[in-house]
Amino acid sequence: MALLESIRSKAGTIVLIVIGLALFSFVMQDLFSSGNSMFSGGATELGEINGKTVQGEEFQRRLSVAEENLKRNQGLTGIDENTRQQLINQIWNDYLDEYLFNEEMEEAGVDVSGDELFDMVQGDNVDPQVMQIPAFQDSITKQFDRNLVLKFIKTQLTEENDPDGVYRNSWSEFEQSLMKQRRKNKYNTLLRKSIYVTNSQAKRDFLAKNETANIRFLGKRYDIVPDSTITVSDEDMKKYYDENKFMFEQKEETRKLDYVVFQVNPSADDRIEMLESISKLKPDFQSATNDTAFVSANSVKEFKVYSFKRGELNPQINDSVFSGTPSNVYGPFIDGDQINLVKLVGFSASSDSVKARHILISTRELPVAAATFRADSIMNAIKAGANFADLARKFSEDPGSGAQGGDLGWFTEGQMVPEFNDACFNGKVGDMPVVTTQFGVHIINIQEKTKPSFKAQVVFVARNIESSSKTIDEYYAKANDFAVSSQTYEAFKEQAKARSLYIVNFENVRPVDRQISDLVNSRELIQWMYNPERSVNDVSKVFDFDGKYVVAALTGKKDQGIPPFDQLKEAIKPLAILDKKAEMFRADFEKAMTGVTDIDALAAKMALSVNPASITFSSFTIPSMGSEPVIIGKIFAIAKNKISAPIKGKSGMYVLVVDDVSKNAEVPSDLKEQKQNLVSSLSGRVDGNVNSALIKIANVEDKRYRFF
Repeated sequence: MALLESIRSKAGTIVLIVIGLALFSFVMQDLFSSGNSMFSGGATELGEINGKTVQGEEFQRRLSVAEENLKRNQGLTGIDENTRQQLINQIWNDYLDEYLFNEEMEEAGVDVSGDELFDMVQGDNVDPQVMQIPAFQDSITKQFDRNLVLKFIKTQLTEENDPDGVYRNSWSEFEQSLMKQRRKNKYNTLLRKSIYVTNSQAKRDFLAKNETANIRFLGKRYDIVPDSTITVSDEDMKKYYDENKFMFEQKEETRKLDYVVFQVNPSADDRIEMLESISKLKPDFQSATNDTAFVSANSVKEFKVYSFKRGELNPQINDSVFSGTPSNVYGPFIDGDQINLVKLVGFSASSDSVKARHILISTRELPVAAATFRADSIMNAIKAGANFADLARKFSEDPGSGAQGGDLGWFTEGQMVPEFNDACFNGKVGDMPVVTTQFGVHIINIQEKTKPSFKAQVVFVARNIESSSKTIDEYYAKANDFAVSSQTYEAFKEQAKARSLYIVNFENVRPVDRQISDLVNSRELIQWMYNPERSVNDVSKVFDFDGKYVVAALTGKKDQGIPPFDQLKEAIKPLAILDKKAEMFRADFEKAMTGVTDIDALAAKMALSVNPASITFSSFTIPSMGSEPVIIGKIFAIAKNKISAPIKGKSGMYVLVVDDVSKNAEVPSDLKEQKQNLVSSLSGRVDGNVNSALIKIANVEDKRYRFF
């Protein structure tokens, strides 16, 4: 049963870590009901995929089952918000598979057979995810052992050892996930294999990288004319919008907001009250016979005996402690955002620093007992004469020190986790203690220690300096008064100015974002912004975000797709100004070019400098001008030794002459290598591009942000 328990715990690891939440299929039966669900009032649309509706109640049921599975597999009593969001995203991906990708794979005839699954789990081509399960690895060598898989399947996935079917269900989910992932991989491989590069394409690619154009150019930069001197009308901006609207397509909708923060801070009266409160603990702390229990009951800090040299303690109590008597309590004193009492335990002489090395056997995927057994085996090898550093390089699972033979260098007291720290600072040079920490089992070799120095050993009782309910109410009243007085955006700005409140601007808030800037747990504000009834310039109620009262105004909306002209006027104006400058510069060039056939003469006429440059087709920039993809593209289409027409670039207007185009290498007669490189480059884009294209074609509408 020990292995079964190991598999049970590892099933959770497989489910969430090894395959990244891809092991749940969440195929639902009418066995679960969520009576207190947010969707229980009726069917609520959570989204649409390929014309099929994702119903809120069904989504919630799947989420509830996923949470129960996770808690069961991991032995948890609850689910934190980050993990819950991972589950929500995975369930949404399952819907994409069911409503979109499965249909595509079926049409392509892609499937995974039972024989393939057998081969992936226990055959000749075992899937790497199976091989990574610790329960299927040799306890010493950590190499995958197929016999352990067979033993698990044949003996431990039986009704006798699994009467409630919990492990069989987890294993079935794992196998279904393997098949699902293999099917997708086969589909993407099919598409990758369909990529074909012709000889002409390979030749063009080779020349683009191996041809150099030697040019001379005149560049008249747009920034020599101030924007303030150029006037553009609504008609000018609308013309630019109509000609270039594709440039403004939004891949996802976003929001823009302004907000003010009322930061709740403790008042002077709050500090005095807390000082008086902790002072009342002083006699009891001094007379306490069990400091561990007293600190646990009265302090926000965990119990720990600290060692300080003279001068390292807070100046308010340093001299008192070092001239004090053990068991005496000193303080209270303020240290940052805490108020402390300190009890002198005694004095000692100890080292400030230790030099050590270690071998770590991680317990992340291995039970403590198994890790301890492995550490004992390594320890016996060291005692028998094996080299510590060589064993550390081979067996240590600390990636940083393992490669260095386990060397941790010098470290001061308190840098390491308590168990490791105490073993090092309480031990003697040459000792090799074995300790267990949150990271695993460590074999430590204490190599050197600094000369001991005189230190005071103390324990703390600490309280956070917090605002009283009266202070909190006062801040809320201020925030609420501001919100009530700011029913319009104009009033919002006026009230902020009148009260000397700083307005924070924040753009590009996405519906899936979990918080805004440093406003912790501000998801509720994002949901407020994305409420379908919300309009630009609406002002919010007061939000409470962990000690910050926030009032916000929605100042902008950008919907998915191409926004209407009115939403883009602010962004289009500088581009329309640039366009107008380009028209002016083009006219200047065309006028100056009349009767001119030499670029030097044109430069003199335009009061510009002739700039030489060597450009390849794969270049990104023009020297001294910046990124100019259009100009670089046109260079290789211009006839040699002839002045070009004016060409509009990103940074300015250009006129150029191509003096020569030289080949850095001859085109190979056999283009096989070039074709393979191009195929490889294009293949790397398949997975992401295919997914994005299918989602776009299917008009996927994701409304999860309204509820989660």
